[in-house]
Amino acid sequence: MKLQEKDEKGLWAKLKGYSINEKGHLALRGVDLVHLASLSDRPLYVFDELALRENLCLYKEALKLFYPKPASIFYASKAFLNLAMGSLLKQEEVGIDVCSEGELFIAQKANILPQDIIMHGNNKSEKELTAAIKYGIKRIIVDNFDELTLLEKVTSELKRECSVLLRINPEVEVETHKYIATAVKESKFGFYRDQNRIPEYLQKVCTRGFIKFKGIHFHLGSNIHKASFYEEAIDKAGEYLAFLKDKGFCVEELNIGGGLGIAYEDHDPVPDIHHFVKVLCEKLILTCKKKNIDLPHLMLEPGRSIVGQAGCTLYNIGAIKEGGEAVHYAAVNGGMTDNLRIALYQAKYTGVLANKMTSSEKKRPYKIVGKCCETGDVLIENIQLPPCVAGDVFVVFSTGAYTHSLASNYNKHPLPGIVFVREGAYDYVSREQSLEDLISFDRIPPHLLDTSDTFLDKDE
Repeated sequence: MKLQEKDEKGLWAKLKGYSINEKGHLALRGVDLVHLASLSDRPLYVFDELALRENLCLYKEALKLFYPKPASIFYASKAFLNLAMGSLLKQEEVGIDVCSEGELFIAQKANILPQDIIMHGNNKSEKELTAAIKYGIKRIIVDNFDELTLLEKVTSELKRECSVLLRINPEVEVETHKYIATAVKESKFGFYRDQNRIPEYLQKVCTRGFIKFKGIHFHLGSNIHKASFYEEAIDKAGEYLAFLKDKGFCVEELNIGGGLGIAYEDHDPVPDIHHFVKVLCEKLILTCKKKNIDLPHLMLEPGRSIVGQAGCTLYNIGAIKEGGEAVHYAAVNGGMTDNLRIALYQAKYTGVLANKMTSSEKKRPYKIVGKCCETGDVLIENIQLPPCVAGDVFVVFSTGAYTHSLASNYNKHPLPGIVFVREGAYDYVSREQSLEDLISFDRIPPHLLDTSDTFLDKDE
């Protein structure tokens, strides 16, 4: 059968690795997604391993091309992390940004070297800081004065040195959902009202010899599409670097976070990582020249732009019914348990029927809903699809970031498995949960035990 030409109006045609195979099915790197969906009655997260590597390489190559001083990438692991992802980062010689003891633990288990790890968090516990310092990670991003004081205590007790960046808030309003804007005036993150007192804080804690000040950090938020917001923040950071220089502090490093947005719907542009890095580097070079400041070691923390478009989620369609005002409901075998972003901050997605890519049937509008007992469990409010029937495979694109990370067992649904695909092959990198996993941490106190025959396993 002659393969159908890509429909340039569909998001799948803009993303890396997708094609239509001889069966008329959607494939990713030659792997039939309809076949993958048949492996389980649960949803399935699928990642394009080659796209992950390509996106990391784009960042590395752009930094080498456009920034004349040392520059580093630390993948924002909160977007998606498991042992396979950590191992891939190590192979690609890319650092990792962690923000919890759990993320640090996974990074360690993936054998990521301490010099390739930095730690974030606005309320790090003494236990988390102790674990980070004992492992000797490269940098701790300090969020506030209380944390700086706690860090001084921990380093003094351990008699171990710790290098830090201080997170400042440049107070830049960005165009994104308010829940993922992190540098607005009333953000919970970073020093802002007391930024001018930072030299005073540093004098207090750095004189004892264990805490080494290396530079500053800022992060504007997530899913940002305009480089102009970063240019504004770099201007403000430049002013602050000059301020610190006047106070006698050498700023060796500047970490400007991540947050580059991706394409979620058909009309969204696919981000140009190469151009994005070019704009940032040129702006920083110009700013430092104007302020007569030495170029710092530049750090970036991309997350969504690495994994977001490299991932998709496979669903099986079940019940179909009509609602009021000619709405057609198509329910899938997952929902807000495997993608909370829609309910959390009204995220938008698009998708296709993977088994009907060459269908000539007239499309109709559908509302794609999940199976959780919540009215808000909706994946897509309105999408045009060929007539749906139970068993169709629905693919939602650009789900690689903040889906698995935010997944839950609400209604006691087991979590989906995760597959990495490469040219013509695939590997499970995380098995799906079993029903037994749902009770693996439960314990029944003696007074609640039921010893009746009804609940005892025995042969009849």
